[in-house]
Order: sequence, then C-alpha cells, then structure tokens
Amino acid sequence: MVPECFSAYRRIMPRLEEVAEWTLLRKWALSEVYRATWKSGQTSIIKWAAQEMARESAIYRQLVIPMQIKAPCIFNLLELETDAVMIMEDVGRQNLEQQPLPYYFLEAARELARLRKVASANLGAQIPSETISSYTVSAANFITLLDDLLESPRLSKSCVLSRLRKTLPSHLEKLYRTLPLTLVHHDYHAKNLMIQGNGILPIDWSLAYLSPHLGDLHCLINETKAWSSVSQDDVLSAFLQEAGTELSMEQLNWQVKIGGLCWLIKTLRWLVYGGTVTIPDSDAWIPDLMNDLEDLMKDLV
Repeated sequence: MVPECFSAYRRIMPRLEEVAEWTLLRKWALSEVYRATWKSGQTSIIKWAAQEMARESAIYRQLVIPMQIKAPCIFNLLELETDAVMIMEDVGRQNLEQQPLPYYFLEAARELARLRKVASANLGAQIPSETISSYTVSAANFITLLDDLLESPRLSKSCVLSRLRKTLPSHLEKLYRTLPLTLVHHDYHAKNLMIQGNGILPIDWSLAYLSPHLGDLHCLINETKAWSSVSQDDVLSAFLQEAGTELSMEQLNWQVKIGGLCWLIKTLRWLVYGGTVTIPDSDAWIPDLMNDLEDLMKDLV
C-alpha cells in the first residue's frame, strides 16, 4: 500500500503504484524515507519531504547534479508547492556506522577533499551567479546566526556565545578572504557515508550550501573519535594528501576549528528556532553541542 505521505503524488507519479513492498527507513514530521522494492525485484530509495526539508530536491537539481558531485542518481523528482518526492538510486545498505573500519574513515576524508575540489572547480563554470548567491552562507550570515542565538530564550545568557561574538568576526574574515567557496554537506556523519566497494558515497544533501569552511571535516573527525581508533592527525593527513595543498597541519587545524564553529552555530540556530520539533529528541543534543563549541574556542583569540 502506498504510504500516506505520497497520496498527492499518486496521480502525477503513477510509478508509485508499481512498488511491491515499502520498507520504512526514517520517519520525521517533515520527512519520510523508504526502500521501495519494485515488482521487478529491483530496489530504489523514495523520499518525501515538506517545507524546509523539501529543499534537498532543489539542491540536487541546482547544485549537486550540475557540479558533478559524486552522489546517488536521481531517477524521478517532483516538486509541489510545499513538498517534494524523489525516487533515487539505492546505493546499498552499509554505512560507516555499520562498518567503522579505519580504512573507510580515511577514505571519507579523501572523498571530502575530492568533493570540495570538484565543487570549487565547477562552481563558476556550471552554476548561474544568482544560484550561487542564493545558496551562499557568508561570513556576515554566520554572525547574524550567532546574534540570533544570543537573542534566543534558550541561549541568551550564554557567556560562551558572548565571547565567541567578540572573537569570531576576524577569523571569519580571514577564512573567507583566503579560501574559495565550495559545497558544504553540513551532515558529513557516518550514517550518511555509504560504503561502495573501496569507496565512500555521501548521501542526504538536504542541508547543503556554499561556503569555504571545513565544518564537514570537523564532523568527520568527531565521528572517527566515536566509532574508531583512527587519530585526528591521520584523518587530517589523508585529507591533506588528497587535497594536494601546501597547508601546514597547524593551518589545517585552524580551518577545522573555524569550520566546526560555523557548523555548530548553524546547527544550534536551527535547533533552537524549531529544529527540535522537526527531529524527535534533538533537544537533548544542545548541551553537548555547546560543550563542543566551548572546546573549539580554546586558544581562539
């Protein structure tokens, strides 16, 4: 039986009636994901999303596909006024959480370096300037998000955020002045890193945007600490080797620290202004995220 979330699409997307079996993979208030087994025996992933979560379809259409980013193939994509449905390639059932082997964490770092290089190279040539502008999160945008946090009922009394407000602008100015825009996944966690042979394939691009920051590498390092014995230096070395830059380890560590702060600011802003309603139990994440933010601020002047 076709799930209720797809009811508005049954007439305009008749292929939904050809699914023999629906297996629920995720169900949130604004997003549902299923593995669909067709009558032929083949499988696909079918995603429904509404409101802010529906932006993933536009991200695929406007950024991921034209920038030639390694990602699941999209077979069908339909967008209504407030929601969207995607039928996409089933890229497998094993992610980095399920197979937390050291090789795959290092490959995830290398894949991130490749992803960022491809995105930067194709950004100007493949993406219209108005699209770039609409998806860019600037240094000023991050300061505005930080100001929003300082005005929120949940975090308005945070001394940590007040200190960050004084120190972060100069670091952001340097970051945006010295590094090119690229594609930020913003959810580069083990659950979204699928294993394909010896490679890693990132999935779930619903939060992606354009910025030079390295918050994705910060997230991967945290996942590596949680799931494996691989050291932070080994992850950074794998990234540097694939990136082919002449950065020192000290410079890369600074980029990861500022990227981590950017990631935390954007994530906290989303959570305290409605995200905790979208994702069940996510309110419990906020104290740990604030602890991470304070750790990243150490030695930041």
